[in-house]
Amino acid sequence: MLVRFLRLLNPTFVLFTVSFSVIKRCILFPARWILVQFRLRFLNLSCLRIGLALLSLLVCAGASAHIKWFAPYDIIAEPKSIWLILSPSFTIIAVLSVAIIFVSAWIDKAAVSAGSKIDGYRLLVVNSLAPHYQFDILRYTLIIFFTAVWTLGDVVLTPELKHNSVWISSTHLLIIASLLFRRTAWLAGVCVFGLWIYSAVYYGFFHLTDYIIFLGIAAFIVISSLSLRSTVDSKRYAILYGAISFTLLWASIEKFVYPHWSYPIIDAYPHLAMGLSKESFMDLAGFGEFVLAFMLICMSGLSFTLATLFLAAIFIAAIYDFGKIDAVGHLAIIVSLGVMAIHGPSGINRWFSNLHRRPFVNAIFVTLIYCVSLVFFFIIYYLVRKAWLLTTMH
Repeated sequence: MLVRFLRLLNPTFVLFTVSFSVIKRCILFPARWILVQFRLRFLNLSCLRIGLALLSLLVCAGASAHIKWFAPYDIIAEPKSIWLILSPSFTIIAVLSVAIIFVSAWIDKAAVSAGSKIDGYRLLVVNSLAPHYQFDILRYTLIIFFTAVWTLGDVVLTPELKHNSVWISSTHLLIIASLLFRRTAWLAGVCVFGLWIYSAVYYGFFHLTDYIIFLGIAAFIVISSLSLRSTVDSKRYAILYGAISFTLLWASIEKFVYPHWSYPIIDAYPHLAMGLSKESFMDLAGFGEFVLAFMLICMSGLSFTLATLFLAAIFIAAIYDFGKIDAVGHLAIIVSLGVMAIHGPSGINRWFSNLHRRPFVNAIFVTLIYCVSLVFFFIIYYLVRKAWLLTTMH
Protein backbone atom coordinates (compact mmCIF):
# COMPACT_ATOMS: atom_id res chain seq x y z
CA MET A 1 0.00 0.00 0.00
CA LEU A 2 2.84 2.39 0.87
CA VAL A 3 4.64 1.60 -2.39
CA ARG A 4 1.46 2.31 -4.32
CA PHE A 5 1.01 5.62 -2.54
CA LEU A 6 4.62 6.66 -3.24
CA ARG A 7 4.12 5.71 -6.86
CA LEU A 8 1.13 8.06 -7.03
CA LEU A 9 3.35 10.86 -5.74
CA ASN A 10 5.68 10.38 -8.71
CA PRO A 11 4.99 13.38 -10.97
CA THR A 12 5.68 11.36 -14.13
CA PHE A 13 3.07 8.76 -13.17
CA VAL A 14 0.59 11.48 -12.17
CA LEU A 15 1.17 13.30 -15.46
CA PHE A 16 0.52 10.08 -17.40
CA THR A 17 -2.68 9.38 -15.47
CA VAL A 18 -4.02 12.91 -15.83
CA SER A 19 -3.05 13.25 -19.50
CA PHE A 20 -4.66 9.91 -20.38
CA SER A 21 -7.84 10.90 -18.56
CA VAL A 22 -8.01 14.28 -20.29
CA ILE A 23 -7.24 12.85 -23.74
CA LYS A 24 -9.81 10.12 -23.23
CA ARG A 25 -12.57 12.56 -22.32
CA CYS A 26 -11.65 15.15 -24.97
CA ILE A 27 -10.87 12.86 -27.91
CA LEU A 28 -12.41 9.43 -27.35
CA PHE A 29 -15.99 10.66 -27.05
CA PRO A 30 -15.79 12.97 -30.11
CA ALA A 31 -14.03 10.16 -31.97
CA ARG A 32 -16.95 7.81 -31.28
CA TRP A 33 -19.34 10.38 -32.75
CA ILE A 34 -17.10 10.89 -35.80
CA LEU A 35 -16.86 7.16 -36.46
CA VAL A 36 -20.64 6.94 -36.46
CA GLN A 37 -21.04 10.02 -38.66
CA PHE A 38 -18.61 8.72 -41.26
CA ARG A 39 -20.00 5.16 -41.05
CA LEU A 40 -16.71 3.79 -39.75
CA ARG A 41 -18.24 1.53 -37.11
CA PHE A 42 -15.90 -1.27 -38.18
CA LEU A 43 -13.05 0.59 -36.45
CA ASN A 44 -12.70 -0.72 -32.92
CA LEU A 45 -12.56 1.99 -30.27
CA SER A 46 -10.10 -0.14 -28.33
CA CYS A 47 -7.56 0.77 -31.04
CA LEU A 48 -8.19 4.40 -30.23
CA ARG A 49 -7.72 3.72 -26.53
CA ILE A 50 -4.34 2.12 -27.26
CA GLY A 51 -3.38 5.12 -29.37
CA LEU A 52 -4.42 7.52 -26.61
CA ALA A 53 -2.34 5.61 -24.08
CA LEU A 54 0.66 5.88 -26.40
CA LEU A 55 0.02 9.62 -26.79
CA SER A 56 -0.07 9.93 -22.99
CA LEU A 57 3.29 8.13 -22.82
CA LEU A 58 4.70 10.57 -25.37
CA VAL A 59 3.44 13.43 -23.21
CA CYS A 60 4.96 12.30 -19.93
CA ALA A 61 8.19 11.14 -21.60
CA GLY A 62 9.06 14.76 -22.22
CA ALA A 63 8.95 15.65 -18.53
CA SER A 64 12.65 16.36 -18.17
CA ALA A 65 14.75 19.46 -17.67
CA HIS A 66 16.75 21.35 -20.25
CA ILE A 67 19.88 19.21 -20.46
CA LYS A 68 22.44 22.00 -20.78
CA TRP A 69 21.41 23.46 -17.42
CA PHE A 70 22.01 20.32 -15.36
CA ALA A 71 24.42 17.99 -17.16
CA PRO A 72 27.77 18.19 -19.02
CA TYR A 73 27.49 18.80 -22.76
CA ASP A 74 29.87 19.27 -25.66
CA ILE A 75 28.43 20.62 -28.90
CA ILE A 76 31.82 20.26 -30.62
CA ALA A 77 31.73 16.49 -30.08
CA GLU A 78 30.65 14.40 -33.05
CA PRO A 79 26.87 13.85 -33.03
CA LYS A 80 25.29 10.42 -33.25
CA SER A 81 25.23 9.07 -36.79
CA ILE A 82 21.84 9.05 -38.49
CA TRP A 83 22.28 5.33 -39.16
CA LEU A 84 22.68 4.68 -35.42
CA ILE A 85 19.66 6.87 -34.67
CA LEU A 86 17.48 4.69 -36.94
CA SER A 87 17.15 1.94 -34.34
CA PRO A 88 14.16 -0.42 -34.04
CA SER A 89 12.68 1.63 -31.19
CA PHE A 90 13.09 4.85 -33.20
CA THR A 91 11.33 3.28 -36.19
CA ILE A 92 8.44 1.90 -34.14
CA ILE A 93 7.85 5.16 -32.28
CA ALA A 94 8.18 7.13 -35.53
CA VAL A 95 5.40 5.05 -37.13
CA LEU A 96 3.23 5.49 -34.03
CA SER A 97 3.83 9.25 -34.06
CA VAL A 98 2.74 9.40 -37.71
CA ALA A 99 -0.46 7.54 -36.78
CA ILE A 100 -1.10 9.93 -33.88
CA ILE A 101 -0.65 12.97 -36.14
CA PHE A 102 -2.98 11.51 -38.77
CA VAL A 103 -5.74 10.65 -36.28
CA SER A 104 -5.39 13.98 -34.46
CA ALA A 105 -5.56 15.97 -37.71
CA TRP A 106 -8.53 13.96 -38.92
CA ILE A 107 -10.50 14.37 -35.68
CA ASP A 108 -9.48 18.04 -35.50
CA LYS A 109 -10.82 18.81 -38.96
CA ALA A 110 -13.95 16.71 -38.51
CA ALA A 111 -14.69 18.36 -35.17
CA VAL A 112 -14.25 21.83 -36.68
CA SER A 113 -16.46 20.87 -39.62
CA ALA A 114 -19.13 19.64 -37.22
CA GLY A 115 -19.13 22.98 -35.39
CA SER A 116 -16.85 22.45 -32.41
CA LYS A 117 -17.70 24.67 -29.44
CA ILE A 118 -14.15 25.01 -28.16
CA ASP A 119 -13.51 28.30 -30.02
CA GLY A 120 -16.76 29.67 -28.66
CA TYR A 121 -15.76 28.91 -25.07
CA ARG A 122 -12.29 30.34 -25.69
CA LEU A 123 -13.86 33.52 -27.12
CA LEU A 124 -15.94 33.94 -23.97
CA VAL A 125 -12.78 33.74 -21.85
CA VAL A 126 -10.89 36.18 -24.10
CA ASN A 127 -13.74 38.70 -24.11
CA SER A 128 -13.90 38.62 -20.31
CA LEU A 129 -10.25 39.68 -20.07
CA ALA A 130 -8.61 43.07 -20.60
CA PRO A 131 -7.85 44.02 -24.24
CA HIS A 132 -4.08 43.68 -23.83
CA TYR A 133 -4.07 40.76 -21.39
CA GLN A 134 -1.61 38.68 -23.45
CA PHE A 135 0.82 41.57 -23.64
CA ASP A 136 0.49 42.33 -19.92
CA ILE A 137 0.90 38.69 -18.91
CA LEU A 138 4.14 38.38 -20.87
CA ARG A 139 5.39 41.75 -19.55
CA TYR A 140 4.90 40.70 -15.93
CA THR A 141 6.42 37.29 -16.64
CA LEU A 142 9.55 38.85 -18.13
CA ILE A 143 9.83 41.22 -15.17
CA ILE A 144 9.93 38.21 -12.83
CA PHE A 145 12.28 36.31 -15.14
CA PHE A 146 14.84 39.10 -15.57
CA THR A 147 14.65 40.02 -11.88
CA ALA A 148 15.70 36.44 -11.10
CA VAL A 149 18.41 36.55 -13.79
CA TRP A 150 19.73 39.88 -12.48
CA THR A 151 19.76 38.47 -8.94
CA LEU A 152 21.97 35.57 -10.04
CA GLY A 153 24.47 38.13 -11.30
CA ASP A 154 26.41 36.07 -13.87
CA VAL A 155 23.68 34.86 -16.27
CA VAL A 156 22.90 36.43 -19.66
CA LEU A 157 19.62 34.68 -20.59
CA THR A 158 19.80 31.07 -19.39
CA PRO A 159 21.80 29.29 -16.66
CA GLU A 160 24.63 28.05 -18.91
CA LEU A 161 25.13 31.41 -20.66
CA LYS A 162 27.49 33.11 -18.22
CA HIS A 163 29.06 36.59 -18.21
CA ASN A 164 31.17 38.87 -16.00
CA SER A 165 30.21 42.22 -17.54
CA VAL A 166 28.57 45.07 -15.66
CA TRP A 167 26.77 46.28 -18.79
CA ILE A 168 24.80 43.04 -19.07
CA SER A 169 23.50 43.37 -15.52
CA SER A 170 22.64 46.99 -16.32
CA THR A 171 20.78 45.79 -19.40
CA HIS A 172 18.75 43.44 -17.22
CA LEU A 173 17.74 46.39 -15.03
CA LEU A 174 16.84 48.44 -18.11
CA ILE A 175 14.64 45.59 -19.36
CA ILE A 176 12.85 45.39 -16.01
CA ALA A 177 12.26 49.16 -15.90
CA SER A 178 11.06 49.28 -19.53
CA LEU A 179 8.57 46.47 -18.98
CA LEU A 180 6.81 48.39 -16.20
CA PHE A 181 4.94 50.44 -18.82
CA ARG A 182 3.26 49.30 -22.03
CA ARG A 183 4.55 52.15 -24.18
CA THR A 184 8.19 51.66 -23.16
CA ALA A 185 8.15 47.86 -23.32
CA TRP A 186 9.46 47.89 -26.91
CA LEU A 187 12.85 48.94 -25.50
CA ALA A 188 12.90 45.76 -23.41
CA GLY A 189 12.20 43.72 -26.54
CA VAL A 190 15.12 45.37 -28.33
CA CYS A 191 17.39 44.67 -25.33
CA VAL A 192 16.36 40.99 -25.24
CA PHE A 193 17.16 40.75 -28.94
CA GLY A 194 20.56 42.39 -28.24
CA LEU A 195 21.35 39.91 -25.45
CA TRP A 196 20.48 37.03 -27.77
CA ILE A 197 22.82 38.40 -30.46
CA TYR A 198 25.61 38.90 -27.88
CA SER A 199 25.18 35.32 -26.67
CA ALA A 200 25.17 34.01 -30.25
CA VAL A 201 28.43 35.81 -30.99
CA TYR A 202 30.07 34.69 -27.74
CA TYR A 203 28.73 31.11 -27.52
CA GLY A 204 28.01 30.46 -31.20
CA PHE A 205 24.86 30.61 -33.29
CA PHE A 206 24.45 26.83 -33.11
CA HIS A 207 24.16 26.96 -29.33
CA LEU A 208 21.63 29.81 -29.40
CA THR A 209 19.30 28.01 -31.80
CA ASP A 210 18.03 26.34 -28.62
CA TYR A 211 16.62 29.72 -27.59
CA ILE A 212 14.82 31.09 -30.66
CA ILE A 213 11.88 31.55 -28.31
CA PHE A 214 13.55 34.70 -26.90
CA LEU A 215 13.46 36.25 -30.38
CA GLY A 216 9.77 35.41 -30.68
CA ILE A 217 8.92 36.90 -27.28
CA ALA A 218 11.03 39.99 -28.02
CA ALA A 219 9.23 40.51 -31.35
CA PHE A 220 5.84 40.02 -29.64
CA ILE A 221 6.71 42.63 -27.01
CA VAL A 222 7.97 45.17 -29.58
CA ILE A 223 4.96 44.79 -31.91
CA SER A 224 2.50 44.92 -29.02
CA SER A 225 4.14 47.99 -27.47
CA LEU A 226 4.30 49.95 -30.72
CA SER A 227 0.74 49.14 -31.82
CA LEU A 228 -1.32 49.47 -28.65
CA ARG A 229 -4.29 50.86 -30.55
CA SER A 230 -4.66 47.58 -32.39
CA THR A 231 -5.97 45.01 -29.93
CA VAL A 232 -5.69 42.19 -32.46
CA ASP A 233 -2.51 41.77 -34.50
CA SER A 234 -2.22 38.33 -36.06
CA LYS A 235 1.43 38.78 -37.05
CA ARG A 236 2.72 38.91 -33.49
CA TYR A 237 0.98 35.63 -32.64
CA ALA A 238 2.30 33.93 -35.76
CA ILE A 239 5.84 34.99 -34.79
CA LEU A 240 5.43 33.90 -31.16
CA TYR A 241 3.87 30.55 -32.07
CA GLY A 242 6.52 29.90 -34.72
CA ALA A 243 9.38 30.71 -32.33
CA ILE A 244 8.03 28.44 -29.58
CA SER A 245 7.35 25.62 -32.01
CA PHE A 246 10.81 25.91 -33.63
CA THR A 247 12.52 25.93 -30.22
CA LEU A 248 10.79 22.73 -29.14
CA LEU A 249 11.24 20.99 -32.49
CA TRP A 250 14.95 21.82 -32.41
CA ALA A 251 15.29 20.58 -28.82
CA SER A 252 13.57 17.32 -29.73
CA ILE A 253 16.10 16.64 -32.52
CA GLU A 254 18.88 17.24 -29.99
CA LYS A 255 17.51 14.34 -27.95
CA PHE A 256 18.13 12.02 -30.91
CA VAL A 257 21.49 13.45 -31.97
CA TYR A 258 23.05 13.81 -28.49
CA PRO A 259 21.11 11.32 -26.31
CA HIS A 260 24.13 10.66 -24.07
CA TRP A 261 23.86 14.20 -22.65
CA SER A 262 20.70 13.08 -20.84
CA TYR A 263 22.06 9.82 -19.45
CA PRO A 264 23.46 11.36 -16.21
CA ILE A 265 20.03 12.87 -15.52
CA ILE A 266 18.30 9.53 -16.17
CA ASP A 267 20.78 7.85 -13.82
CA ALA A 268 20.07 10.46 -11.14
CA TYR A 269 16.27 10.33 -11.66
CA PRO A 270 15.53 6.77 -12.89
CA HIS A 271 11.75 7.19 -12.51
CA LEU A 272 11.78 9.52 -15.53
CA ALA A 273 12.56 6.58 -17.84
CA MET A 274 9.39 4.74 -16.72
CA GLY A 275 11.22 1.41 -16.80
CA LEU A 276 12.47 1.85 -20.38
CA SER A 277 16.08 1.60 -21.49
CA LYS A 278 17.92 4.91 -21.86
CA GLU A 279 17.95 4.65 -25.65
CA SER A 280 14.25 3.85 -25.95
CA PHE A 281 13.30 6.54 -23.48
CA MET A 282 15.24 9.19 -25.40
CA ASP A 283 13.50 8.12 -28.61
CA LEU A 284 10.14 8.37 -26.87
CA ALA A 285 10.98 11.74 -25.31
CA GLY A 286 12.23 13.11 -28.63
CA PHE A 287 9.11 12.11 -30.53
CA GLY A 288 6.85 13.25 -27.68
CA GLU A 289 8.30 16.74 -27.85
CA PHE A 290 8.35 16.79 -31.66
CA VAL A 291 4.71 15.68 -31.97
CA LEU A 292 3.41 18.24 -29.47
CA ALA A 293 5.55 21.04 -30.94
CA PHE A 294 4.28 20.19 -34.42
CA MET A 295 0.70 20.41 -33.16
CA LEU A 296 1.38 23.94 -31.91
CA ILE A 297 1.84 25.18 -35.46
CA CYS A 298 -0.15 22.75 -37.64
CA MET A 299 -3.31 22.04 -35.60
CA SER A 300 -6.11 24.47 -34.91
CA GLY A 301 -8.75 22.59 -32.94
CA LEU A 302 -8.78 20.45 -29.85
CA SER A 303 -5.32 19.02 -30.58
CA PHE A 304 -3.80 22.51 -30.52
CA THR A 305 -5.31 23.30 -27.12
CA LEU A 306 -4.30 19.95 -25.64
CA ALA A 307 -0.75 20.31 -27.01
CA THR A 308 -0.30 23.71 -25.34
CA LEU A 309 -1.66 22.45 -22.01
CA PHE A 310 0.33 19.20 -22.07
CA LEU A 311 3.59 20.98 -22.91
CA ALA A 312 2.98 23.42 -20.07
CA ALA A 313 2.27 20.45 -17.79
CA ILE A 314 5.53 18.78 -18.88
CA PHE A 315 7.60 21.83 -17.95
CA ILE A 316 5.74 22.27 -14.65
CA ALA A 317 6.19 18.56 -13.77
CA ALA A 318 9.94 18.87 -14.33
CA ILE A 319 10.13 21.51 -11.57
CA TYR A 320 9.36 18.76 -9.02
CA ASP A 321 12.76 17.17 -9.69
CA PHE A 322 14.90 20.07 -10.90
CA GLY A 323 13.83 22.92 -8.67
CA LYS A 324 14.09 26.71 -8.88
CA ILE A 325 16.53 26.94 -11.78
CA ASP A 326 14.22 24.92 -13.98
CA ALA A 327 11.19 26.91 -12.78
CA VAL A 328 12.77 30.27 -13.63
CA GLY A 329 14.40 29.03 -16.84
CA HIS A 330 11.13 27.69 -18.24
CA LEU A 331 8.90 30.43 -16.82
CA ALA A 332 8.68 32.36 -20.11
CA ILE A 333 7.75 29.34 -22.21
CA ILE A 334 5.21 28.06 -19.65
CA VAL A 335 3.41 31.39 -19.58
CA SER A 336 3.65 31.73 -23.37
CA LEU A 337 1.98 28.33 -23.74
CA GLY A 338 -0.75 29.51 -21.38
CA VAL A 339 -1.30 32.58 -23.55
CA MET A 340 -1.49 30.33 -26.61
CA ALA A 341 -4.10 28.11 -24.96
CA ILE A 342 -6.27 31.11 -24.10
CA HIS A 343 -5.85 33.06 -27.33
CA GLY A 344 -6.23 30.06 -29.61
CA PRO A 345 -4.81 29.19 -33.04
CA SER A 346 -3.09 31.77 -35.22
CA GLY A 347 -3.55 32.28 -38.95
CA ILE A 348 -0.83 29.73 -39.70
CA ASN A 349 -2.67 27.07 -37.69
CA ARG A 350 -5.90 27.72 -39.57
CA TRP A 351 -4.08 27.56 -42.91
CA PHE A 352 -2.80 24.07 -42.15
CA SER A 353 -6.26 23.01 -41.03
CA ASN A 354 -7.79 24.12 -44.33
CA LEU A 355 -5.50 22.44 -46.83
CA HIS A 356 -8.53 20.45 -48.00
CA ARG A 357 -12.22 20.60 -47.11
CA ARG A 358 -12.46 16.84 -46.49
CA PRO A 359 -11.10 15.82 -43.04
CA PHE A 360 -9.54 12.57 -44.30
CA VAL A 361 -7.65 14.22 -47.18
CA ASN A 362 -6.63 17.16 -44.99
CA ALA A 363 -5.23 14.70 -42.43
CA ILE A 364 -3.15 13.04 -45.17
CA PHE A 365 -1.66 16.41 -46.16
CA VAL A 366 -0.87 17.32 -42.53
CA THR A 367 0.73 13.91 -41.97
CA LEU A 368 2.90 14.33 -45.05
CA ILE A 369 3.98 17.76 -43.78
CA TYR A 370 4.85 16.12 -40.45
CA CYS A 371 7.06 13.52 -42.16
CA VAL A 372 8.78 16.17 -44.28
CA SER A 373 9.29 18.36 -41.19
CA LEU A 374 10.91 15.50 -39.29
CA VAL A 375 13.38 14.85 -42.10
CA PHE A 376 13.94 18.58 -42.65
CA PHE A 377 14.82 19.27 -39.00
CA PHE A 378 17.31 16.39 -38.93
CA ILE A 379 18.99 17.69 -42.11
CA ILE A 380 19.04 21.33 -40.96
CA TYR A 381 20.39 20.35 -37.51
CA TYR A 382 23.41 18.58 -39.03
CA LEU A 383 23.95 21.32 -41.62
CA VAL A 384 23.78 24.20 -39.12
CA ARG A 385 26.20 22.41 -36.81
CA LYS A 386 28.58 21.76 -39.70
CA ALA A 387 28.42 25.40 -40.85
CA TRP A 388 29.01 26.61 -37.30
CA LEU A 389 32.04 24.35 -36.91
CA LEU A 390 33.54 25.58 -40.20
CA THR A 391 33.12 29.24 -39.23
CA THR A 392 34.48 28.58 -35.72
CA MET A 393 37.59 26.83 -37.01
CA HIS A 394 38.33 29.73 -39.34
